Amino acid sequence: MEPDRATGLAELAAAITRARVRGLDDVFLERRIEAAWRLDGGRVVAREVSLSEGAAVRRDGVLVSGDGLDRPVLAGLLGIADRSLPAFSPPRFAPPPSLEETLDVLPADWSGVRWRWSWAAVLAGGTAVAVARPQLAEVTSADGQRALFSWPPDRGLRFGGSEDAARASLQGGRIRALLSPAAATVLLHELFGHPLEGDILLRRGSPWCGRFGERIVPIPLSVRDDPTRGDLPGGFSADDEGVAGAARPLLVDGVLAGALADRRTALGLGVAPGNARRASVHEPPRPRISNLVATAREPLAQPPREDASVEVVALVSGTLEPASRRVLLRVRRAFSLRRGARRQMLAPFTLAGTVDALTGGLLAAAEPAASSAEPGWCAKDGEVVATGGAAPWLLLEGLEVR
Repeated sequence: MEPDRATGLAELAAAITRARVRGLDDVFLERRIEAAWRLDGGRVVAREVSLSEGAAVRRDGVLVSGDGLDRPVLAGLLGIADRSLPAFSPPRFAPPPSLEETLDVLPADWSGVRWRWSWAAVLAGGTAVAVARPQLAEVTSADGQRALFSWPPDRGLRFGGSEDAARASLQGGRIRALLSPAAATVLLHELFGHPLEGDILLRRGSPWCGRFGERIVPIPLSVRDDPTRGDLPGGFSADDEGVAGAARPLLVDGVLAGALADRRTALGLGVAPGNARRASVHEPPRPRISNLVATAREPLAQPPREDASVEVVALVSGTLEPASRRVLLRVRRAFSLRRGARRQMLAPFTLAGTVDALTGGLLAAAEPAASSAEPGWCAKDGEVVATGGAAPWLLLEGLEVR
């Protein structure tokens, strides 16, 4: 996550402080470069590259932004004269990699790959903090499914297979399901990610309001948000308000333990800041998930397939409905189970359950734990950021087929 160094960043921060801009909260600078490859039958047939850069200034909590990082843009946003600012050079855009050299064999079921590099910096109180993030790799399949990784992409990723031709329908009703690490990561994202973001907690829109210190999961499962995991897409060295990245415990041995906050919501919740993220330079920072990492004390040595009727391998998406407090999991790939063995591949279906039913219905965690390309891009009020995760297998009841 180490970008090239900027030239004059500290001098720029000092000059902004000397200008005494009234009500200044911070200045945010960002550069991005993306390369996109279109594939056909395992061959690259087209490539596009796009560059962007911009700055944002917050004054008394109000954000103004503009494209470009030169002195006229910065001075205009700050409301000061150009001559008040020193020369400043952001780091060079990283050169796009060669996809063919990175992956000597391109899978035939990939239709596209997108790479992103970014650099950012936060200037506040006379100091400058550079923000390092992992390079990202998004892989798209021929049917539109997407998976997000830190660069380089997982060359072993395959979408579907020959067994996809015949699928059985799953009848409605309550089931006991075994979730793979990829599916478990999405579930935990909906249960303990969004509901523990500080702005949602402060507006009383979370099912976890007033329940900190309470045991909500019957098994010794722990969940932390960990931006220091640079191998996962949501990693960062510092958040988008300049606070150093640090792991935040959210659930400890089944007990609700923490929240995700930016500077504003940290004051209201009495917790540490460090989870502010911006979807773009033109959006304000908000408390957001980075990488949710789940671990279990004394997990089972292997997935308990004999205790479940369905094994969920991959999801299309997960959603938490705030009003009903129901979680919806759209299943893309799953198998019916009988006596601990896979019996049939199932047609896509949706699983639903209330937050309390699902947390109370977590029965066991099992090895092998794994990092996942899910949930990938995470949208909140139309603002999209990269997220990652890692989890063990999870056995749970309280799910209903819809």
